[in-house]
Amino acid sequence: MMSRRQILRMASNLGVVGSAGCAAPRITEGGRRNGGGGGAGNPEDDASATIDGGRDYDVVQIPEDYETIQAGVDAASAGDLVLVAPGTYAEEVVVSTPGVTVRGRDRNEVVLDGGFRRRNAIEVTADGVAIENLTGRFYRGTGFYWSGVEGFRGSFLTAYNNGYYGIYAYDSRDGRFEHSYASGHPDAGFYLGRNRPYDAVISDVVAEYNAIGYSGTSTGGSLTVRDSVWRYNKVGIFPNTLDRADPPQRSSRLVGNQVYANNEAGAPALSSYPLIGMGILLWGGSDNIVAGNRVHDHDHFGIVVHPHVVESSGNEIRNNRVDGSDRADLALGRPAGEGNSFHDNEFVTSLPPNIESDGIGGSTEVTDVFTALERRAETGDFPAGDWRDQPVPGDQPSMPDPKASPRSAERATSWETTEAQTDGYGMA
Repeated sequence: MMSRRQILRMASNLGVVGSAGCAAPRITEGGRRNGGGGGAGNPEDDASATIDGGRDYDVVQIPEDYETIQAGVDAASAGDLVLVAPGTYAEEVVVSTPGVTVRGRDRNEVVLDGGFRRRNAIEVTADGVAIENLTGRFYRGTGFYWSGVEGFRGSFLTAYNNGYYGIYAYDSRDGRFEHSYASGHPDAGFYLGRNRPYDAVISDVVAEYNAIGYSGTSTGGSLTVRDSVWRYNKVGIFPNTLDRADPPQRSSRLVGNQVYANNEAGAPALSSYPLIGMGILLWGGSDNIVAGNRVHDHDHFGIVVHPHVVESSGNEIRNNRVDGSDRADLALGRPAGEGNSFHDNEFVTSLPPNIESDGIGGSTEVTDVFTALERRAETGDFPAGDWRDQPVPGDQPSMPDPKASPRSAERATSWETTEAQTDGYGMA
């Protein structure tokens, strides 16, 4: 059976689509004919995108063409746009066709609802898939999830009160999360994990009321987390090595972020991470750059480097402004790995006290805090709320032009993923 794009090309070649750009009625793969829900003969409104109109992709409209998002995704070909009307969709969507874009017409009004029993809102198993301008809530698993792909993008997404992660890419590379929001998750609001190099960027996002704002497990290399807000989580930004299943975490860049008040006892949490009251925590991470961040008001540490599974070594913490920490603004635990460098930061307190001049050995006082938190978890005294009843966020900024042509989920640019882009944050 010919694809819809092939049918439209044939129609164009046969003159069915006239030189004035008036589109013929659309023929869907189900054999149904319609005008695409737009004004007849208007290529800006018509859901059938034609070569003569300057486009070589189709727009699959939900529910005009197909009643469910899953049916529309299944009908789409590589490069097509699945455009979803406002409404609440009780679905679990799986995208297995490469190069598809799934986009809501209104970020706050197009809602995938898991009813606290469905697993994931949208799971992507194909390369080059973009998800845009949608909300995913009340799923037992994850809001938006890419697994084992090359090329991914999540833009203008809202994920809240899901039972695991918010916006998540696993064992993947070449992608980005941008202009998005995640709250109320017992693991991470945003997660990039279990791959290296990642070639990825997270920018202009907000994470709050999660156990962790950003988690990067056993990952790094051409990976940047920048210009975002991390607040009211238990821990703000968390590159980490959790186990020996994958290589240790290393070589991420955390630059230009606002990180504050990550002390939220009522945020949900898994027992795996008995951590709270820390802004940026490098936990068994090495060769990371932490630069130009504003970090304040934490019950334990503003920026802390600590071993876990492996030593943390070769990290560079510079040009950050850190204050309002109850234990220490800057901290290095023991056993400290080699080559950790703290310099040119604005701060008030540190452990060890001389961390910028002679603190390479670390401090047992820092390690004692982590030991105490682990003991609290063992006794069942570690605070955690229920992901099902976390605060419901207000409306988030919607995509400026939801009718725009689909933008490929291509890899992040080298400027964004390399050390060169840290120039604006006091880097040489």
